[in-house]
Amino acid sequence: MKHHDHSSHNHQHSGLNPYTGLALMTFLHFLFMYGMNFLMVDAASSIFMNINALYMTLWMVAPSVVIMIILMKEMYPKKKLNVALSLASVLIFVLSFVFIRQQTLVGDKQFIRSMIPHHSGAILMCQEGKIEDAELKALCADIIKAQHNEIEQMKTILERL
Repeated sequence: MKHHDHSSHNHQHSGLNPYTGLALMTFLHFLFMYGMNFLMVDAASSIFMNINALYMTLWMVAPSVVIMIILMKEMYPKKKLNVALSLASVLIFVLSFVFIRQQTLVGDKQFIRSMIPHHSGAILMCQEGKIEDAELKALCADIIKAQHNEIEQMKTILERL
């Protein structure tokens, strides 16, 4: 029975070294996941690039490298490189978790840039949620008004900073 080297076969068809492909997949995954941080804003004007979104994206993307290496081990034959990439990914995963929990590098500007999309998400949930309870409806009306006011206040502060 003839044995086929699938990693070289895939390499010939894709034109990419499997590790280059992994890097490209990780980069594209990063871009996609970073954008997903802003899916819940109620308006595009509430999208602000911020370090908390970066931390969350790194936290979500880092495990994918380890998962790819484990599940597709025949594509990634370099054991030492696999260990190094996996350890780096675990380190990024842990550090991004610690950084988001401790709000590392989050000063006044980054706080506002992180809070505006968060407040905007509360508005979206209240506006689009299928809320039937009268008390919750009243609460949502208050939330929408308060969050709009706070977003405007934060934008004014951000301009001043």
